[in-house]
Amino acid sequence: MSNAPLNGNNMPRIITAGVILAVVGIVAFILLWAMMGSAGVAMLPRLLVSLCIPPAIIAAAIGVYILTRSKS
Repeated sequence: MSNAPLNGNNMPRIITAGVILAVVGIVAFILLWAMMGSAGVAMLPRLLVSLCIPPAIIAAAIGVYILTRSKS
């Protein structure tokens, strides 16, 4: 049994994590879009913020996970 990151035993976990991160990104986009729309923000800033913030949130979450799970 190899300990490679993409062996067959890890694939269900990787796919599940990917689906969860995708759903988080989509929900964050929709929430930001709706909240800024109801606040009367113009279309371009609304779009840019809604497209840039969810990936930053996901990257921060993955970074925290990697930092807390790293072996010393």
